[in-house]
Amino acid sequence: MGPDERRRLFEQARERSTRQETWAEADRLWTRVIEAYREAVRGPGRAAREDQQQLARALWRHSMLLSARGRATDAMAPGGEAVVVFERVYDAVAAEGGSIAAAPRDDALAELITALVDLAEVSFAAGQPATRRDLLERAVTVGLTSAGSPPSAGPRTREAMGTAYHNQAVALLHRHLTRPSPTEGAQEAALAASRACELRQGLLDMARPLSFWEMANTYGVYAQCLILIGDLDRAAMVLSMGNRFVETLGPAAAEPAQKLRVAAEMLAREKGGSRGAAGSRRWGWRR
Repeated sequence: MGPDERRRLFEQARERSTRQETWAEADRLWTRVIEAYREAVRGPGRAAREDQQQLARALWRHSMLLSARGRATDAMAPGGEAVVVFERVYDAVAAEGGSIAAAPRDDALAELITALVDLAEVSFAAGQPATRRDLLERAVTVGLTSAGSPPSAGPRTREAMGTAYHNQAVALLHRHLTRPSPTEGAQEAALAASRACELRQGLLDMARPLSFWEMANTYGVYAQCLILIGDLDRAAMVLSMGNRFVETLGPAAAEPAQKLRVAAEMLAREKGGSRGAAGSRRWGWRR
């Protein structure tokens, strides 16, 4: 299969993946796409970087599709292989030098972090919460090791790191709520949420409404963490900021609004002094 045909097949599979009624067809197409790119990178001579990148992207997208179809356990293998190939691509790009904040290094690092974050969520869907936490920690470590402090990273890497920290906060909070622990568990979650807030605040862009949705979503998680560690004044401030974003976004902000409502109820109970010793266990978690 030639390069043009591989690209056409990739785009066909990607398009079929956007509609639930064509997911079964997309599943079959991704299998063909992956085999075509595996064959390309196995060919004689040095594999073209584009073929390696496309193989990683095909594996990642197939993993996401399998998980969406309720087959999270099956999705683990292609997701894990995608991470391996994305690592290989990033190492090759980094070896060529250039600014960490500019393409192509920024793009390659962002794709690697995103693949790790998404594999973490697939792990959780497959009933492996500990693996989820390990993969999210790895995603954060990869970003910090490769790019240094997040503000010095490129825009795509900062966006990926914001998601990694947000999801890490969610995972740590889920552990704390389902397996109540000393305050340290909630403090870890609050720290991750705080870092996600810092990154996402710097990425707010009127031309990208999703950035405001993400910010509101993180405020909802951060407020809950702050309440659990007893920082009620800061929690109230974060709630207020989150609600302003929700009001601006309207109906599109249903998920962040739900997280903020849960936090508001928690805060009201805390201030009312009606939270029992095991009160933190009452609060369910919506991913």
